[in-house]
Amino acid sequence: MAEVTRTVYCVSDHTGITAEAFAHSLMTRFDGVPTHYVVRPFIDSPERVDTVVAEVAAAAVAGPRPIVFSTLSDPVLRDRLRDADALVLGLFDHFVAELSTELRRSPSVVVGSYHGIRDLAKYQLRLDAVDFTLATDDGLGLRHYGDADIILVGVSRVGKTPTSLYMAMHHGVNTANYPLTSEDLDRGTLPGALVAHRSHLFGLTIDPVRLHQIRQKRRPDSVYSSMAICTREVNQAEQLFRRERIPTVNTTTQSIEEITATIIGTAGLQSRLD
Repeated sequence: MAEVTRTVYCVSDHTGITAEAFAHSLMTRFDGVPTHYVVRPFIDSPERVDTVVAEVAAAAVAGPRPIVFSTLSDPVLRDRLRDADALVLGLFDHFVAELSTELRRSPSVVVGSYHGIRDLAKYQLRLDAVDFTLATDDGLGLRHYGDADIILVGVSRVGKTPTSLYMAMHHGVNTANYPLTSEDLDRGTLPGALVAHRSHLFGLTIDPVRLHQIRQKRRPDSVYSSMAICTREVNQAEQLFRRERIPTVNTTTQSIEEITATIIGTAGLQSRLD
């Protein structure tokens, strides 16, 4: 018998990004529990909290008891949310209380204070890194490769772009990415644009079956997405990585966070946003 889907609400007085990230991280620890995520950002007034509470109540009637992850900073709003017919988890409550005792001061209750720009210099580093990544995405901006901290290399749809953007957004790392084409792979040598930057290269690979599934969604039943082409391209790319002694990470079952941690650790990079 299939397990019933649990509705997970991510409630925030700002963007909801932190609440959703926490929720995903915690729920994935419980294998086999199907989840449906509902993000409710900018819940910054009693009226808006009441709207969420009513929505949760309706979900509780329609299915199993919902789970609510909250990053609300106003204690009045947090108390109001606890009236919801759900398991309500205040993600910062325990930590903020202990930190308040340790630091001997009360936390700010300014809406969005958990997400605000506290360090303009680091925020600018993040923006610059994202700009660099966008300018060098998918083989663009080859003239800028000398400024790259890392250049991700791999076949189409192996995860280069999302990983590059994550590294820029969360670590301020100048990340370029270069797609290996069929012509590159058939030559069996490092593309000319990459030769001068060999020490900054990092390969991404993937199981051919998974690559086939991803490409099928993009171009169904095409030569590009065929199992034969996926298998050949992955094998050729891995042979190139081994021949050129390029470090690699397999993206088949790893999250972007895990892929990024592996790249940063293996390549000896430092986050500029710590």
